[in-house]
Amino acid sequence: MSRIRLAIIESPNPIDLFTGTSEAKALEASCKLMGHEAVSFLVKSRKEFQETCKYLSSASSHHSPEREKAPFFIHISSHGNSDCVGFGSDDLGWDELTNDLLPILENNNYKGKFALSISACGSGENTISNYAKEALRKNNKTKLPKYIFSILGATVNWDAALVGWTLLYYKISSISISDKIKVIDILKKINDCINVQFAYKRLEEKEEKYYHYSPK
Repeated sequence: MSRIRLAIIESPNPIDLFTGTSEAKALEASCKLMGHEAVSFLVKSRKEFQETCKYLSSASSHHSPEREKAPFFIHISSHGNSDCVGFGSDDLGWDELTNDLLPILENNNYKGKFALSISACGSGENTISNYAKEALRKNNKTKLPKYIFSILGATVNWDAALVGWTLLYYKISSISISDKIKVIDILKKINDCINVQFAYKRLEEKEEKYYHYSPK
């Protein structure tokens, strides 16, 4: 089993808190039951998101040498559309989101691969890979995410998204995330099971190029 580390950063609408509609709590509990190392953060503004990213950027592999190369997933759960994601009343465009993630991407003290998951309406149209490559050109310390996962569609039901992400993290524990064929197979099976269409951007390190996949 290939266990991952998962940091879930959630910014729900206040009404979601009243109704108990939280993706983070359920996903964190499920991933822990699978044997993954998961932790969640509630953020209510861009400032809190930036502070959380800065905190996570201090992660280093020397604290657990036996797991120094465990994949590190940043999972962002928020409201959004094709142009942005929201943290409280702050809307961040894809360029701003990438900029706020840079402390994590520039952390070379963590030896494992980074991956990014975005659980928000419209997130399938994100352009984060473009801005990440631009950041790499400016600073060769930048570590591009191996994968950027998202869900297609202008509207995503939170319960279906929760089941989809749970299945993704369950199935990904049985493969190497470098095996693109098996990752694609997982996404196809999730779509067949609950009709949630995942897409990804996958980094080819030697080319420093992202390849896209979405269901046909």
